[in-house]
Amino acid sequence: MNEKTLFSIIIPVYNAQNTIRRTLQSVLNQTFSSYEIIVVNDGSRDNSARILQEFAHYPQVTVLNQINAGVSAARNSGLQQASGEYVLFLDADDWVDDNFLMSFKLNLNAWPAESVDLMVGNLNDNRIGKVSQAGFFSQQDIPYVLGELEMSDNIGYLHNKCYRRQIIDDLHLRFMEGVSMSEDLLFNLKFFSCVSNFLITPGAAYHYEDVAGSLSKRKVQYSELKVRKQSLTDLYDSIVEKYASGNLDHFLKAISKRVLALDMQIVTAMYHASFSPADIAQEINQIKRGKYSKGIFTLLNKNEKLKYMIMNLNTLTAYYFLYALYRMRAF
Repeated sequence: MNEKTLFSIIIPVYNAQNTIRRTLQSVLNQTFSSYEIIVVNDGSRDNSARILQEFAHYPQVTVLNQINAGVSAARNSGLQQASGEYVLFLDADDWVDDNFLMSFKLNLNAWPAESVDLMVGNLNDNRIGKVSQAGFFSQQDIPYVLGELEMSDNIGYLHNKCYRRQIIDDLHLRFMEGVSMSEDLLFNLKFFSCVSNFLITPGAAYHYEDVAGSLSKRKVQYSELKVRKQSLTDLYDSIVEKYASGNLDHFLKAISKRVLALDMQIVTAMYHASFSPADIAQEINQIKRGKYSKGIFTLLNKNEKLKYMIMNLNTLTAYYFLYALYRMRAF
């Protein structure tokens, strides 16, 4: 009888002809062999489909083709196909070291008595902070470590994480389609709200490529930002409720910083879309009713501190100050 596949690696592909060979080859070079690669061609219009056929003869590789529906839909298609005990996500312009999977396997071996729900590593990316904690964390430890992951922005990335598929299947957890940003964060928060434990490893074997023109660099519409804020707020509330008896101070500060940045994006999107002064003032007034965690000010950079102070002014003054910053392209 064949041994059950340990890892399912899902790679969404859209117009990635320049990078997908490197990505796939890096996975096929793994020193650990119990894995499958599910590549989802999301309606690419370049030569990606032809390149993927070059790899289709590898027994580990399954190529799925679909009409273009976005990265979240592509990942969801991959999840439907996955059979491994753990699921990992790669982007078509990134690559991994030869020991990427072996590192996760060795960490599992170190905790044979535990059903590890999630493993978290580091990313080779200077814009993202390193995870300072390492080891096995059970239920009571999760609130503080979540704060560490949120503070370093690691919580918003899929790529350095290894998810137990049983939890994904039990929750029927899928990526929110139709959202162009924060879909990774939303998925992770849903997953984190249900885990009983996780492992953090100090190594970094995933190379994240910061591609010019990526979704993270595009302007997002006001309506989508509002949906994103509501979804994030609901998920954060559920996590805070779950761990209400734990030490949440670090986590609350971290999420306040993220919500503040999102609030600024919402106001900026309104200026870009030429909303009326009355509508923008009403939005600012609504934002001002929300409360940020105590101690957040010390976590902010100079630009964020300025915006934080402006949001504590009266609504009309805040409107004009933010408008001046917008005109100066300060945000």
